[in-house]
Amino acid sequence: MSDNEFSYLSEKILEAKIHDSPYPHIEIENFLSPEHFQKIIQDNQIHFEECADTKDLLKKLKEKSYEVITFPGCNTDLKMYLKSLETGEWKHGTRGNPIESYGVTLRLMKYENDFLSRLVEYMNGKEFESSMKKKFGIEERTEIISAVQKNLTRYEISPHPDVSKKCMTYLLNINKEEAEKYDVHTHMLKFKKEYEYVYETWEKGDFEREWVPWDWCDTVKRHTKNNSIIMFTPSHRTLHAVKMDYPHTKFQRTQIYGNLMYPGRDVKKYRKNKHHDLKAE
Repeated sequence: MSDNEFSYLSEKILEAKIHDSPYPHIEIENFLSPEHFQKIIQDNQIHFEECADTKDLLKKLKEKSYEVITFPGCNTDLKMYLKSLETGEWKHGTRGNPIESYGVTLRLMKYENDFLSRLVEYMNGKEFESSMKKKFGIEERTEIISAVQKNLTRYEISPHPDVSKKCMTYLLNINKEEAEKYDVHTHMLKFKKEYEYVYETWEKGDFEREWVPWDWCDTVKRHTKNNSIIMFTPSHRTLHAVKMDYPHTKFQRTQIYGNLMYPGRDVKKYRKNKHHDLKAE
């Protein structure tokens, strides 16, 4: 390891226990040191005072250098989003997926705090990337992306194992303390017995892995703890999901969200399928 101030994060990954249920993953509590964690959550780009309403929140986030991004389970049309919040009417089944609502995801694009900038730079660097790949035995070439993101209310992604081009998914909670009281967290799931045949369908590699209905699955655990990170390498079993309805003017679900991607992987060989194509005969 280098003598970087954040090298201890990579050491924690290498030393972490791999949990088997509901699929191989690591979960590390108190990932950032207490001093580092306090610097993050006390930063006024990360957390700030309660907003009057959603329009005020979106204005505040823009002022703080957050930008709306294209993200699964979300919409970039803010007028449509605001109207849905006002009327309670949501366009169900966006892009054919079995979801009942959609949210907005914003990514922090410019860091005013040098400490936060250094942390995100480290989490986009080779040492951090190498520690994950070594932990999970990944040898193929990858590209890394880590960023501070906020997910606003009604964000939903139904159970899915991630697409075949994704090598690693990792989520670090950097929320306000009250976030633990709300269901804004990632669910880790497994198929109910009557739907376990889908594992075999995906394992054959004929289909791209798609989203499936919530009622096909059972939640095994939720990633709720603040300053904890979960990390797994996607496979046909790595079902995870999120569905939230919470007062985002008081606080926002905030994470350092990251992925490793396979830049050269040929995904054209995978046929597309939707959840209704996976139903047993």
